[in-house]
Amino acid sequence: MADHRTAGVDLEDLRALLAEELELPVEEVTDEAHLKDDLDVDSLTAMEVAVQIEKKYRIKIDEAEIPNLTSLTAIHRLVTAKVGAT
Repeated sequence: MADHRTAGVDLEDLRALLAEELELPVEEVTDEAHLKDDLDVDSLTAMEVAVQIEKKYRIKIDEAEIPNLTSLTAIHRLVTAKVGAT
């Protein structure tokens, strides 16, 4: 299995993590689906998602960044930047 820290962040792995955490079918987690408006993610759930992402990718997501986690694309962009910076 590839090390996410060197291989980059696989969008499909991130999609699967998000779907699992939100208890949704993977197909519903489209690249541009808005977490709050389309997937009914509240602030507590967003924080739980951030914690799982931190654990998987060994990064730190600041509390102030959580409102920016609005879609899979936005999450992927943030995680990729943080993984690349470590």
